[in-house]
Amino acid sequence: MLVPHLPRLLRPPPSIPPPDATAALQSTVTLTLPPPTDAARDPSLDPIARATGLSSTSCPAAAVGGPVTGHSAIGDGPALLLHAAGLLSALQAPPIGTPFTPPSTQDSLGEPPSTVAERPASGLSIPTGAASTTAHGFEWHDQPLLQPVERAVLRTPWSVRAPGVDVNSEGGDAVGFGRTRTPLDYFMAVFPQEHLKLTTELTSAALVSQRLRPTSAGEVLKFFGILTLATRFQLGSRADLWARAPRSKHMPAPAFGARTGTSRHRFNTMWSALRFSRQPTGGPSTDDASGERYRWALINDFISSIDDHRAAHVTPGDTICVEGSMVKWYGLGGAWISNGLPMYVSIARKPENGCEIQNAACGRSGIMLRLHLVTTAADQHAHLSADESRLLHGTAVLHRLVGPWAGTERIFCADSYFASVEAALSLKAAGLRLIGVVKTAHRLFPMASLAARELGERGDWVSMVHNGASGSPEVMAVLWADRN
Repeated sequence: MLVPHLPRLLRPPPSIPPPDATAALQSTVTLTLPPPTDAARDPSLDPIARATGLSSTSCPAAAVGGPVTGHSAIGDGPALLLHAAGLLSALQAPPIGTPFTPPSTQDSLGEPPSTVAERPASGLSIPTGAASTTAHGFEWHDQPLLQPVERAVLRTPWSVRAPGVDVNSEGGDAVGFGRTRTPLDYFMAVFPQEHLKLTTELTSAALVSQRLRPTSAGEVLKFFGILTLATRFQLGSRADLWARAPRSKHMPAPAFGARTGTSRHRFNTMWSALRFSRQPTGGPSTDDASGERYRWALINDFISSIDDHRAAHVTPGDTICVEGSMVKWYGLGGAWISNGLPMYVSIARKPENGCEIQNAACGRSGIMLRLHLVTTAADQHAHLSADESRLLHGTAVLHRLVGPWAGTERIFCADSYFASVEAALSLKAAGLRLIGVVKTAHRLFPMASLAARELGERGDWVSMVHNGASGSPEVMAVLWADRN
């Protein structure tokens, strides 16, 4: 394959100071040859002649000096000066022992520099011809695209607008003189305050129904803090967190009662009474025989509040990642699992099994932006709109996750669950970009053509492009060699 190579630069003639024209006109020039040497008498003794076939004495040396006898046939004036300068810049014999590289027979003055076709170290593979293929009526062409498709996306810093006028921006943790933002400040900035009021109201109602004192927003926040602190301890049961004696001399006693000011009994009552969403009264409806929608109603309001709050208060960076997360299920298992968790997901490559949540997160800050619960196939089909029903499932879910940022030219990075040619074209129509890995959803993708390519080593790659109506690349497919 022919690849560009950096051309060799011709060596410029040595720079000499311009002679004084007046003095040159008043003097004469004599062209003399140096005295003959042994090498001149016998070419076999000349190392340069043996290496190049040229004699080191074949180039005369110019001597510019004072008055001498005789005159040059070149004449006087500027012609004489130019001729003298040319002779001074001519090839001269280097001292004996100087390393010598024979000049190229192709590089000569007045000819363009030559280029050498060889494989660069980067592993870039450029096809010699513009081969094309068609995948389900979608035409692709071999083309190494080294620039962003259409235009580059500018870097966008992330920011969070906290309650009031405070804005937490990228790289700006300082708050006034000598104070920086704490993790609690960031938690309060991204947590929906309106839903904190709803959680307090619903939890208090549940406590009062058990003839217990109601809670407050501060106690709910403390409860969240205790749950976070509990993740830093190893425990066999929840009661161990209130133990005053350490389990080992190498570990401190948890003593949550003294650490948090919350008794074990109060924590247990808050645990049992905590409510995040309004659940319909009277049990499941007649069209919800399995009770799935009724059980999802326990958290639907909470997830909707998080999505709405972060869409309004968080400005993500220029890249957003869409993925799936797992929330481990600690409830009943086996045949009893459907009594608690409506949709239990078990995936071999995931470290945990339980509730799956598809989400979008800012690629720069890591802040979760949108959440989408994975429900049963029947429930998902029932909630599809007419437009979504015509799309691939991954594309339909992707549209729900990227909705608030349509038209912002942000780049979405997705795995094979979401990525496809259809998804890329659909997001492009919405004013967004997509980078993804294609595995199973390969309709319109040149899978067969790329799979037939042979790549030599890790880092090698080839690319194909689909041109839009304007003739410029619209979608690019890349195959590269990885360590596997």
